[in-house]
Amino acid sequence: MPVAPPKDAKSVLRDAIRAERKSMLSAEVEASSQKIQNHLMGWLGGKQFGAVAAYLAVRNEAVIHPAMEQDQNHDRRWYFPRVLPEKMMEFVAWRSYEPLRKGKFGIKEPADGQRLDFQSRDVLILLPSVAIDRRGNRLGSGAGYYDRFLRTLPDLSRVTLMGVCWQRFVLPENIPVESYDVAVHAVLTEEGVTEITKPT
Repeated sequence: MPVAPPKDAKSVLRDAIRAERKSMLSAEVEASSQKIQNHLMGWLGGKQFGAVAAYLAVRNEAVIHPAMEQDQNHDRRWYFPRVLPEKMMEFVAWRSYEPLRKGKFGIKEPADGQRLDFQSRDVLILLPSVAIDRRGNRLGSGAGYYDRFLRTLPDLSRVTLMGVCWQRFVLPENIPVESYDVAVHAVLTEEGVTEITKPT
């Protein structure tokens, strides 16, 4: 019988935190998600982003999308991920009354919608994160969709990256990183927003 190769440090850390996150009670996820939504909208109130690229939560991730109904900037549009062939993704406009479809891995995604143009506006991307360290290094799901997507953007100067995770998974020790990893500019948890670096 073939022997599976040993897991690297990143994979071991991801599996351990996912197991702990899986044990969270639904009431805790709901209450803490509401706090995260409130913190996000308080922070967004003073910002002039033309678009927010959010996500639809799975597997006890923080639930973000109801916050768009509280957004007082009616010119700002919210976009959500849709998986494309060859392990790529895009963001398309979606509102809560519009249909969703089951995409890759069984994750819901917009059935239709206008594609987000990153060249014409300042954009906030909310990245679902398994964990984040205090330097902004993010541990994602391991599939690499966000890493590949960010590499397709010709200019990140108008993009702000905000990692979203539970406060208990903001780690004091450094997360192992690869050359292609992009650190986030801010971290959003149920305790608030922590800005790590501010884009110029």
